[in-house]
Amino acid sequence: MLGRMNRIEILLVVWIVGLVFAFMPKEAGAGAFELSSGFSFSRSNYTESNFNWSRRWGFGFGYYFSEHSELEFAFQDAVERTKILGYEDTTFHDQIYSLNWVQGLLGKNFPIQPYIKIGIGQLNRDGNGTYLGGITPPLKVDSLTGVLGAGLRLYLTKTFGIRFEGTSYLAGGSIKNWEDNIALSSGISYYF
Repeated sequence: MLGRMNRIEILLVVWIVGLVFAFMPKEAGAGAFELSSGFSFSRSNYTESNFNWSRRWGFGFGYYFSEHSELEFAFQDAVERTKILGYEDTTFHDQIYSLNWVQGLLGKNFPIQPYIKIGIGQLNRDGNGTYLGGITPPLKVDSLTGVLGAGLRLYLTKTFGIRFEGTSYLAGGSIKNWEDNIALSSGISYYF
């Protein structure tokens, strides 16, 4: 099994090769860059002392090598905290680095841009706490992960837009668990 550094090095090499291909001359619609950022927060209070909350933020840097296709490097940082007296008291901190192919479904002249996303990434998870009976979650998980997503960009100007996205992180690359790690976020994008 590959160690943590080896996986990160492999992801970095794939990303660099992707950038080399992205910067090769392409058709006339190419050349735009995108910086994006997103955030989400949710909280559920079950009783005064029982709750669950999650916070996720991230950013992406993408290069459009055609009017519809983008190569994106993305980073997500997520924390989930659950406390249910007598059953669970856990905190999970995830950091996900990914390289994604983002495929737009309409041309750039449309103000509403639906898109889909597929990629590969590195999930680094730190967990602590206990479950019922004193069982502890895995303290550290480092895993290659697949990325599936879909979203919608609303261009407010030619260089600025609002972004809504749903992403699933496929722990271990298995599509069978796509429902286990779904993240919904909203944010902004800047194009130059």
